[in-house]
Amino acid sequence: MIRFITSALLMTYVGVVSADSIDDSLLGLDDMLLGDIPAVVTPARVAQPRVEVSSTLSVLSGEFIRRSNIQYVEDLLFHVPGFFVGPYWNSYRKVVAYHGTELDRFRRIQVLVNGRSVYSSVYARVDWPSLALNIEDVERVEINRGPNASSYGSNSFLAVINIITRSPLDTLGSDVFVTSDDQGNRRIYGQYSGLSDNWSYRVSASRGTVDGYQFKGDGDPRNDGHVQTSGNMFFVYEDPTQKVDIDLGVTNLDADVEFYEVPGVSYGDTRPKLERDREHIKLGWEFEQSPTHTLKMQYYYDKSDRLEDHDVDVYGQVLNLLFAQSLPEEQIYEGHLLSDLDEERHDIELQSIWTPNSDYRFVNTVSYRQDSVDSATYFDGHYKDELSRVSTNLSYRALDPLILNAGAMYEHSTLSGDYTSPQIGATYKLTPQSSLRANVSQAYRVPDLYDQKAAWSYVFNGIRSIPAYSTGVPAEKIIAYEVGYFQNIPTLGLSFDLSAYREKMTNLVGSNKKYEDALEDGGVLTPATDLKATIDGIEAELDWRSAKGTLVRTTMSYQDTQANHKNISESVAPFITTLFLSTPLNDSFSINSRYIYGKEIATYDYEALGLWLSYRRVAGSTTLTAGVGANIRLDNEPYIRVNNVTEKKTSYFMFANVSF
Repeated sequence: MIRFITSALLMTYVGVVSADSIDDSLLGLDDMLLGDIPAVVTPARVAQPRVEVSSTLSVLSGEFIRRSNIQYVEDLLFHVPGFFVGPYWNSYRKVVAYHGTELDRFRRIQVLVNGRSVYSSVYARVDWPSLALNIEDVERVEINRGPNASSYGSNSFLAVINIITRSPLDTLGSDVFVTSDDQGNRRIYGQYSGLSDNWSYRVSASRGTVDGYQFKGDGDPRNDGHVQTSGNMFFVYEDPTQKVDIDLGVTNLDADVEFYEVPGVSYGDTRPKLERDREHIKLGWEFEQSPTHTLKMQYYYDKSDRLEDHDVDVYGQVLNLLFAQSLPEEQIYEGHLLSDLDEERHDIELQSIWTPNSDYRFVNTVSYRQDSVDSATYFDGHYKDELSRVSTNLSYRALDPLILNAGAMYEHSTLSGDYTSPQIGATYKLTPQSSLRANVSQAYRVPDLYDQKAAWSYVFNGIRSIPAYSTGVPAEKIIAYEVGYFQNIPTLGLSFDLSAYREKMTNLVGSNKKYEDALEDGGVLTPATDLKATIDGIEAELDWRSAKGTLVRTTMSYQDTQANHKNISESVAPFITTLFLSTPLNDSFSINSRYIYGKEIATYDYEALGLWLSYRRVAGSTTLTAGVGANIRLDNEPYIRVNNVTEKKTSYFMFANVSF
């Protein structure tokens, strides 16, 4: 009942604001908005009008990001149809899932930051808290909802998230931001941007503390919470024919992790900790060789070191069983149970964009990537994979209203073999601002290094336990069919998108591989590899920006899943809807609200409401923004996992930002 009352009140509020503002929208929008045709870069890796795109796309604009009061980039994705976001084992291990299919480490989306892949090919997942990325630095987020392996490679399986940061020219000066709530979560951010001749630059840093969950579902205490510290430097050089960008970032993650619940292992007064350091450097160059031909080249290096330390007391009986020792069974041995994982990546890419005339555009790309891992825990040493890629994508205006898009990528991996991923789509423009589209694509999720080469052991005081080995798994495969309709109405500040899809997935690999199960199976890690799923669904989103400054974004997704294993079915949320509303009350104050409802997200319903009041004051070159608000859980269930329970259903927060 609360859900429906809340929805009715919010929708009524939107309706009242809309009625007051629609006349002003027709008459008072500025000229730039009146003539605006939104452009996107993600589907074909080159700027094109969104109305001509044949795949399903969402765009989270910079204005929405800054008004949303969201603190971490991954949490933005709850406002994209089909996504849900939240912690799993720990507060730092977030699930960012599109169309479900697994929970404990979601492995089926590609994530890019300014064209740099942050997806781990070693132990497949995106480790969001380790990214040197501040939400205040983000210009927009484009999400290709559906496979796009013809542009981004085999692991672009269910979606591609492309995070694009702001130009330093848009952030000139300084900013300081602080926020805190009554549950121990707090964050501080600062940046300085400057300009020197053709160079612009930004230096930014942040530190966020998350207290995490305090208790399990049965009332036992949890060891949760983390501190994330990151810094980033971004330099851009531009002249009439070329652009150079340099991106450097470092992150430290200091996190509490769950206790090992193993008979014969105890912690005393100690608590297990995880430390992860990550750094990257990216160099990009873009050169306009002629009005019809542009060359792009980029290189990036990414390195992360991860160490998890459990200071424990272990009975000799456990060491005899797992470490093949011959010790007195009742003797207690003190020591450190360590888990380490060091990853490194080099990636270089060359791209050619050729537009011989207004009817054709060719985007051709070649790249080489080297991934390596060093881990005593998971690999008993060092492994390396090399990946070579060649892709081509064509856009052809067959008739004035009909645009054909086609592409394919060929990949060769030294460990997993060869894969080809094709895609073909068509867009029919009904008007300059609206279109119908259809798209068919095929993609793979190739086995990661852990799937193929794992030799998993626990390391206690430098001694390895009995290893559990992986023997390799087949590549997961998806064929996706999409149809959709996009409409932009700039005179109203309104755009909306409707889509329907079918995704047929085969050879899905279960991610719940356990060490103790492997020992019972003769030391072999044997995940289920014959999992199948077919998902049929519809998704919708609407964005509205009135002349008086009201901003509305609402989304809806429904999916019906047929699978041959309950782990897949239970990881799917059949229905999710979100509503965000921000409207000025006067020149200084605005009121903002957010509502999220998810039905059976990992079998649990989720319902949340956020309300906050913002104040903005400009004095010369200084701008102050501040606010207070509350987040309210409207359900009485855990979130995603049975041990993710919140005692306080309402949390209060405050924030302030000074720009000068």
